[in-house]
Amino acid sequence: MIKTTSIPRSKLPFFSKEEIDLIYHQEKLSKFIGLPFAIENFEKQIKAKKKLFTIEQRNTIASVLEDNYEKLSENGFALAQIALLKEENTYTVTTGHQLCLYGGPLYFFIKIIHTIRLSEALKEQYPDYNFIPIFWMASEDHDSAEIERLNIFGKEITWNHGQEGAVGKYNTENLNEVKNQLLALFRTSKGSELDKYLSAMDGITYGAAFKSWIHNLFGEMGLIVLDADQRELKKQMIPVFQKDILENFSNECIEKTNQKLLQEKRTPQIYSRKINVFYLEKNKRVRIVKNAAGDYEAGKISFSKDALIALLNEHPNRFSPNVALRPILQELLLPNLCYIGGMAELKYWTQLKAVFENCNLPFPILQLRSNLLWIDKNAHKNMIQLGLIIEELFEQTELLQKKILAISDSNPIDIEKISQAIETMEKAYLKSIKNDPGLKDWLGAELNRIKQQHKSIQKRIEKTKKSAFDGQLKKVAKLKENLFPNQKLQERILNLLHFCNNSSPKQRLQELYNAIDPLTKDFTILIENETK
Repeated sequence: MIKTTSIPRSKLPFFSKEEIDLIYHQEKLSKFIGLPFAIENFEKQIKAKKKLFTIEQRNTIASVLEDNYEKLSENGFALAQIALLKEENTYTVTTGHQLCLYGGPLYFFIKIIHTIRLSEALKEQYPDYNFIPIFWMASEDHDSAEIERLNIFGKEITWNHGQEGAVGKYNTENLNEVKNQLLALFRTSKGSELDKYLSAMDGITYGAAFKSWIHNLFGEMGLIVLDADQRELKKQMIPVFQKDILENFSNECIEKTNQKLLQEKRTPQIYSRKINVFYLEKNKRVRIVKNAAGDYEAGKISFSKDALIALLNEHPNRFSPNVALRPILQELLLPNLCYIGGMAELKYWTQLKAVFENCNLPFPILQLRSNLLWIDKNAHKNMIQLGLIIEELFEQTELLQKKILAISDSNPIDIEKISQAIETMEKAYLKSIKNDPGLKDWLGAELNRIKQQHKSIQKRIEKTKKSAFDGQLKKVAKLKENLFPNQKLQERILNLLHFCNNSSPKQRLQELYNAIDPLTKDFTILIENETK
């Protein structure tokens, strides 16, 4: 049985005051963002987007997605969702992420499900409109750390791919090695539910494999996966790329915004470069820089200004936005209303409002993805045995251990008082029989025997108490490591499969779906109880 509860993020140690403003007090950030997140603000956002998003743009994105999804199996619902994008009353809610190994940490799945759930909530609030959840697949990213490893049961599974460049173009020749490691870890074989889950990531390139895998997991929930690394889509970005290469406009906008942020004691998340555009060539994604001679360089390749602009117009798919311009591409391509991201993402979005204004684009509503702590059956059982409440789980391990010891030692056996009583008794007896030497010797021996027994009992009690205390201390440490591995939020470390020892991945995803409330601003706790 699964139940959920929540805790205000403001009461937890993982969020700074600056971050709390992004969650609860977005009106304080009016200089840096658009409309604050509130369901009633989406009507205003719809009107703003409608003014500037054309039928031609709708037809372009729908056509490209239809071509992409024709190649995927069980695509009926997806194609129906894509067809809706041609309609003027259809809008999107978007999230995105780098390609990662079978989803990487749990927050990857949380982010996607949150996006799906918000789309559904918006449909309930505004039934005359359609809302399509979009996953922006960052296939052009060249940070391979995200793609190389995942954490399950305290073990790190690694994909040794030996490749570089845009991760979406990696070949998947030895990805089976990872799959076989996981099957062995779960002691299951080909044909099992786990095998089907893992085999959905079959494909020649990692980008194609990843898209197929996500579609297999979330296609039935209406999620559409968008890989923007396509010529027909990048064409819309040509004017922006050209302006940035020649005029460095995005850097100028961001630098001015960074100064304003610093004046308000807010820390910029990114520091932009003069040119926020990469060049894609073979297996490399390299920065474009202007040299002292006035020409442009991309790695070892050199271009004149005219040659570079000619190449841009002919092959826009060879150019890639960095983090400063990727949101611009997103909002150019999609009738988007809201972006759902992690805290680091939302912080760099607050640096981009002037860039949006320069491009004459509406700034989307921003929402922090759900944060979630998964308390499995064993953790919940240990929590109850230790007498802990949920709020206490977020305290530091050492502090929690002290609390447990204090509770355990609240009714101790007072050895000192017993020792004092024996000593008082000895003095009283010896005083009363001082004139009877025979009795004195005998009583002295008996009293000595009592003292020795007392010492033996004392040692036994102390040993037992220490053993019990040690067991409790270890139980606290184990519980904390389960819920906060490496003293970090569980969602940032553990993969979904960590929770699939006795359940299928799709069952776990359904439980996440049921637990996530897209309108809450609080921290979600998912509690797994023993079924009775």
